[in-house]
Amino acid sequence: EQRVALEQLVARCQLPEAALLSTCNRTEIYGVGEDEQLSSIVDFIASSRAIEAPDLRDHFYKLTDTDVAAHLFRVACGIDSLVIGESQILGQVRHALEIAQGCGTARLIINELFQRALKVGKRARTETDIGRGRLSVSTATVELAGQIFDNFEGRTAMLIGAGEMIELTAQYLVDGGIRSFVVANRTFERAAELARRFQGKAIELSEILEHLGGDVDILISSTASRDFIIDPPVVQHAMSERRSRPLFLIDMAVPRDIDPAVRQLDNVFLFDIDDLQQVVESNRSERESEIHSVELLVDNERNQFQGWRKALGSGPLIRALNQHAEELRSDELERWRTKLAHLSDEDRETVEALLRGYANKLLHQPLVSIRELSSGTDGYLHLDTVRRIFSLDREKES
Repeated sequence: EQRVALEQLVARCQLPEAALLSTCNRTEIYGVGEDEQLSSIVDFIASSRAIEAPDLRDHFYKLTDTDVAAHLFRVACGIDSLVIGESQILGQVRHALEIAQGCGTARLIINELFQRALKVGKRARTETDIGRGRLSVSTATVELAGQIFDNFEGRTAMLIGAGEMIELTAQYLVDGGIRSFVVANRTFERAAELARRFQGKAIELSEILEHLGGDVDILISSTASRDFIIDPPVVQHAMSERRSRPLFLIDMAVPRDIDPAVRQLDNVFLFDIDDLQQVVESNRSERESEIHSVELLVDNERNQFQGWRKALGSGPLIRALNQHAEELRSDELERWRTKLAHLSDEDRETVEALLRGYANKLLHQPLVSIRELSSGTDGYLHLDTVRRIFSLDREKES
């Protein structure tokens, strides 16, 4: 409903620009307008869900001016997320911008704001360690596996169980490069269903040993069994068949699916749910220590955005045009310097005065129009057009 909601919002609240950011735990509206329009936005959200507006008002946060930019930059960097440093939010910010662009509601300020948010969000993940390490049990599994195998190319994973945890882990393994899966489950139909999703092979539980001794490199188990599914004799027999090729085991089950005693076997690496939680907590601490570095990036981008916004006003534009005209006059005099060398000082001053007067006359009507255009609702758009016509926004072009 995001696109339709945005179109209705802009029409009802009379916003010249707007974007709607929607994630699993936030709905945020970014708009260009006056302070009094905030109430109409709250009313719109309430009515769209048949809720009384007074019941909602205390649950909103409202930001204006550069506080808006700083907030969105933090969101894009992942430091305002439930999971610090998560990367999914960057795609959601991009999606919000694309929808606004498609609806014609990201014209100048919203477009610039979101483009800068995407830029600083990317910088946060490349210039700091805010996205380092995995922050869920499923992603921690992939991280641990990466410590055993240099890469996942050509590796095969066996999944025992077919619940949500197994499914999530399988997806992260796919993202990491695993292309071959074997799925075993007490209910064969469920194993077959999961295997089809990941283009793998479904097997009976009785076939586990056969595959452990063959091509399986990674085994992940998460069932509701009350007894061990994998014990030392099973793994020992498999290792003799494997000629001691490394075997990586992850036990996500509570109670355990894999007998902890298998840790004693050579080239067998077993991690259980407690190990995974330790990885998650360690990574969370590392990410939290990077927040200060990310905040420095956010502050820098905020200041740059503030400077860009200030340049949109009629005053800065008029000064920039006058300076531009003065630079052109000076350059032209320098170009003709040798040919004017025979002139007296008085004649030279006359030439300079002629050029200055011509420039002032040429700029007079544009400057009058700029003052008139700046007072309209879309004034900032007209002023930006003038800046672009005269190539005044050099910082942005560079």
